[in-house]
Parts: sequence; C-alpha cells; structure tokens
Amino acid sequence: WLKWRASLIPSTKFGADLIVKNGVIFTSDPSFPFANSMAIRDGRILRIGNYSSLQDLSGYGTKELNLEGKVVVPGFIDSHVHLISAGLQDAIEALWLGALYCGLAFLGGKMWDSQKSRLEKLTVRVFLNEFFMCQKIVGEYLIPIASMKMVRVQLEGVNRKDEVVRRVKEAGGGWNNDLWGGELPMASWIDEVTPDNPVWLTRMDGHMGLANSVALKFAGVTNLTKDPNGGKIMQTADGEPTGLLIDAAMELILSWIPEVSVDERREAMLRASSFALTRGVTTVVDVGRYFPGSSVEHSWQDFSDVYQWADSSGKMKIRVCLFFPIGTWSRLHGVIHRAGRALSNWIYLGGVKAFADGSLGSNSALFH
Repeated sequence: WLKWRASLIPSTKFGADLIVKNGVIFTSDPSFPFANSMAIRDGRILRIGNYSSLQDLSGYGTKELNLEGKVVVPGFIDSHVHLISAGLQDAIEALWLGALYCGLAFLGGKMWDSQKSRLEKLTVRVFLNEFFMCQKIVGEYLIPIASMKMVRVQLEGVNRKDEVVRRVKEAGGGWNNDLWGGELPMASWIDEVTPDNPVWLTRMDGHMGLANSVALKFAGVTNLTKDPNGGKIMQTADGEPTGLLIDAAMELILSWIPEVSVDERREAMLRASSFALTRGVTTVVDVGRYFPGSSVEHSWQDFSDVYQWADSSGKMKIRVCLFFPIGTWSRLHGVIHRAGRALSNWIYLGGVKAFADGSLGSNSALFH
C-alpha cells in the first residue's frame, strides 16, 4: 500500500523542487494579473496560480518558501549598462580591505589604529600597481590597488565603511560637475594634492576625463597637440590644456594605462552582476567598454575571456544582451550566422554600437 501511495506522489525529477506561497505575484498576464503561489524547478517557473492548484507538482524533496505577503515581480531589465566597467569601478571598495591589512581594525563602530589604540587622522592615496602592498608614510596610508586613479581622501572622523567608500568614490572616478553647479574641473584643482603622481579621473558618463598636470606631461599633451578625430582637448583662454579630454581625446591618456587583467575583468563582471541582483535586475543590455578612440577589440575580448568563460563554467548570474562596435559588424554577423543570437540561456547577441554625437553632460554633443 505504501509503495502504491508513493507512486501517486510526483518526485522532484518531474515536479517542483520549490513552491513559493503566500505572496503577491505579478504575472504580467492581464487575464490573471496576480497569484499567490508558484512552482519552480531548476530555476524555471513551472506554474503560477493559487497554492491549491500547485499540489500536483509537490513531491518528495519539494521545499516550500512562505513569502508572508511579500511582492514578487518579473526581473527588471536594464537597457544600457557597461557591466565590466561598473564592476571595476566598484572595486574601489578594496580600499577598505587594504586599510584593514595595514593595521586598522573596525571595532565598536569606530576606526582604530590597532597599534596605538586611538582614532587617527588618515589620508589615503590610491594609484595603479599590479601588486598589493601597504606602507605607512608620514601619517598617511599608501595603498596601491588595481586602479589608475590616485586620490586623496580625508578620513578624519569617519567611522563607517560605507562612508569611507563614498568619499573615495566621490573624489575619484565617476565625478559629476552638475553636483557642484556645473563648472568643469581643471588640472589645477588636483595638482596641489597630486604633485608627483599622474592622475586620471573619468566623468560619470564616460565621455570626458580629467588629467592632472603630471599626467598631461607624461602623455605629451601640450598646447601644440591637435584634437584627434572624434575628440577634443579643452584649453584655457591662452591655449593651454585644462586637463579635460573629451571622447576620442581620452585615448591620449588611456593608451598609457595598462589593460586590466582577465581575472580582474572576470571578477568585475561577477561583482557587478551580484549588485544588479540586489536591485532586482536579472537582465542587462551591455554595450561594452568601447568608446571613440578605444580599441574595438575590448568588446570581443570581454566576450570570449569573460562572458563565454562564465557561461561555460556555470558562473553567470544574470542574462546579458551584448552589443559590439559597428566597425566589427561583419564579425558579429559571422558569429550569429554560425551559432544564432541566443548562444545559451544567459548570453544573447544583440547588435552593434555606433557613436553619432557626443554627450550633453560632457558638453560634446553638437546641439549642447
């Protein structure tokens, strides 16, 4: 009798391995907009409905999750991201770990010097290096990490990790002049605090960057340097470079910055994917790291070294729709002809990316 009864109960091989119940589930179906339960197997939805209508999918090993009235919606789609670049930017949080390794401890909500057991005024410098090291220099912590930026951040009175990260990010790449009234920065703004090291800080839209005077000299950018095709070197009234480089002109500095490693790009993609999931984003359209003046190979390198690697090793966390530089359209056409657009459940080949104008924020658009 027990054997006969067991045969009537589906196993998770054919039924659900998870039933979510007591939720407010938005179905996107106008005829049945909301349900309270859904059955899932291997990460895919088997059925959505009322709890009683899913019992035929419940079997040995089926787990249940009580949402207690929480809302469930389809995953959000972000239609324009630079996923790997975002992950690299977020790596600045490694600064906090670096501070810990340098002898700091986060105790009782305060940042203490573990050797002197007291709060200490700190200045943090960050600049490009391929290795990790820490060194105490005249009341400052010198922390090289994988970033071309070198920024100075006052941490006096700061006792929370998120505040440290926020200040470093604000002082570093991703700046937005609209936040301080619109005035564009100049090299002279940061020369005083970076007299000996090259600095490159990219604007938040990726169409403009600020170099300090050391970086301009290092890259050979002078009042005689001509604007490259598709870019502009901003100048003062007397013709000297201000430090701002727009679009293709950014390559004058970027060409001197070593390419980030494959491992760093892989970690960046996974880091950005995890962050996207915390915001309910399950699919993104990634237009890549290509911009005027940069190599068209960046997008293809990321495709093979990062996305195909993650897909083949089972590490993908969100679905991606990839775009490639328009100059490589024939290569993309060949891949689609051989393999189709949907390479897997995770990777979809979307189309090509071209630049027809600049950016309003970076004052490079024709109609600005």
